[in-house]
Amino acid sequence: MSDKKIIDAKKYSELSKIELSDQEMNILNEQFPDILEYFDLLSQVDTSENIDDERISNIFREDTIDDSIADSILDVVPEKKDRFVKGPRMM
Repeated sequence: MSDKKIIDAKKYSELSKIELSDQEMNILNEQFPDILEYFDLLSQVDTSENIDDERISNIFREDTIDDSIADSILDVVPEKKDRFVKGPRMM
């Protein structure tokens, strides 16, 4: 007998306000227990070990100021108000 949790895809799709087809619900019913099992596995990882801070470095790029194309776009729009494009009213 399987230890997998039984998931009611219809309930979760209604709670999240996502419309799913019958096929998508069947796929979710099959895959969601595996996803939860993986998260359960991740929660068991020992994170108490100290990490050597000397080896960690900033891997992100430096922030740079680049020219914006907003002004050139605003120059060609037919109607604008301040720094916004003015369009037809939507109802």
